[in-house]
Amino acid sequence: MENSLITIRPAKPEDVAATVPLIYSSGPAAWDYVFNEGKISSQDFLTKSFQGTKNTFSHKNHYVAEKNGEIVGSIVIFRSENFFFQNAATAGNIFRIYKLRAPKVAVRGLSMEGMIQPPKSGRLYLGHIAVPGKERRQGIAEKLIRFAVSVYPGYEKISLDVSQENPNAQGLYKKLGFEIVEARNFSGPKGLVPNHYYMEADRSSF
Repeated sequence: MENSLITIRPAKPEDVAATVPLIYSSGPAAWDYVFNEGKISSQDFLTKSFQGTKNTFSHKNHYVAEKNGEIVGSIVIFRSENFFFQNAATAGNIFRIYKLRAPKVAVRGLSMEGMIQPPKSGRLYLGHIAVPGKERRQGIAEKLIRFAVSVYPGYEKISLDVSQENPNAQGLYKKLGFEIVEARNFSGPKGLVPNHYYMEADRSSF
């Protein structure tokens, strides 16, 4: 897809250096809460996971936006049909990477899933929507979302989560037809990770 010099394509393993910081920027507090453990940082974990093929954070689930050959945006697409298997692969990665510390990471991950939940049946779920600061307000995030929706035309409902402390993202999503369905609170230490809104939109909005 090309529009105003923006090209959107499937992510590749070699995109890792440019894409992982974007994925991380989509929710740094949440990433750090779950995946910072000992000497292993959340970005270390994301880097290894992105280069894999079967886990939730694999490049195979992501698309990137390019501008003049530079990656300027990311998005992930999840579907309930295969999320269980991808999540199981992610759990395997946690135990391989963190070893004896893995149970602590897994417990925090389960806690986070109480707020940022797996995709509901019949919903196309979008996440990791991120654009670097210098490239914002150029419509890149909107292009990524519209493209992601077009990839799977069989879904009538599109869903996502957004931080309650990110009014700019909320404004974009509402402009695209998303509505707040539920306010979800972080169950961990108070103030460590922002609470989120779960939002849905009808395909007809796009």
